[in-house]
Amino acid sequence: MPIIAYQSLNSNSSSEHGISASNSQYFTRMTHEHMAQNSAPWNLVLPTAPDISPDIPVQGPAELRSTASSGYMDKGQHSNDSFSSMVANKVRQIYQNLIRAFGGADLLVCGELDSSHSDWTSLHSNAGQLIHTSSPAKACNCFSVHSTNGAANKFLGEGDGWLAIACYNIIVVFVHVPNSIAKDENSLMSYYQKINSVVIQAGLGPVDVVMGDTNQPTNDFTARVLSRALGIKFSDAHPGGSINPFDSHQRSFEGTNSTATKKYDVAVFNTTSLKLAEVVYLSQSTPVSGGGRYTAAVTDHMGIGLRIEK
Repeated sequence: MPIIAYQSLNSNSSSEHGISASNSQYFTRMTHEHMAQNSAPWNLVLPTAPDISPDIPVQGPAELRSTASSGYMDKGQHSNDSFSSMVANKVRQIYQNLIRAFGGADLLVCGELDSSHSDWTSLHSNAGQLIHTSSPAKACNCFSVHSTNGAANKFLGEGDGWLAIACYNIIVVFVHVPNSIAKDENSLMSYYQKINSVVIQAGLGPVDVVMGDTNQPTNDFTARVLSRALGIKFSDAHPGGSINPFDSHQRSFEGTNSTATKKYDVAVFNTTSLKLAEVVYLSQSTPVSGGGRYTAAVTDHMGIGLRIEK
């Protein structure tokens, strides 16, 4: 029963894939400002232990924290080392949340991140072993595949805005769908058909799961297009519009983007091949310290945790 996570950063289109491409980008700043409008404590921060593998459970109660004040994520407020530390905190929180939600994590894929870049080497001990990177020209189109159990995962293929992995023989396609086709149903059908053909040629198809940043115009769009494109019934693992992140307390959102208005980040599954697809969302926040104990947005994308079974 694989447990898979996807977390995208907010990176720019730079050909330089270092930390500066992701440090306090526009939509991350917008996300933080949106969260900072409400000062009530809401974010649940779990204990972590930075000197051990991130998949080892760390015991202890969650700490309820508020969002840091407006302006905390403004440009120039954080050095690249400081921002890297925030991302490291974020991925360790992902592991600990998935341990509590599902009992563990087999695979973590980070979108808009090139973990093979020398700036990000410290992330490997926090996100798990780097087993594959997809490093196209622009930082915002990269994928990095991490795992504490590399033997469970097999790279199948990659292309423009997608990467396919077999995790315990369940075929998962991670996407950052190009904006140019994200709202065009016919173009998107062709896009997914081409991906599926690559997966089938690898001998393990068809696709079981599509997850990541779809840029979809409506909540049911990705499932509907996949169903038409592949002739297989696909469903959203979280069909509702309201989202209550697993790492939040009494806070709900109507979307996964910077203003909580669009459900771009989804996990959509093949209902004919899978008998279980259970999902949790994780907020864009990460714990920070200094001058108080708060959280801050480190990206504009909510994370997704998925437990699946064939």
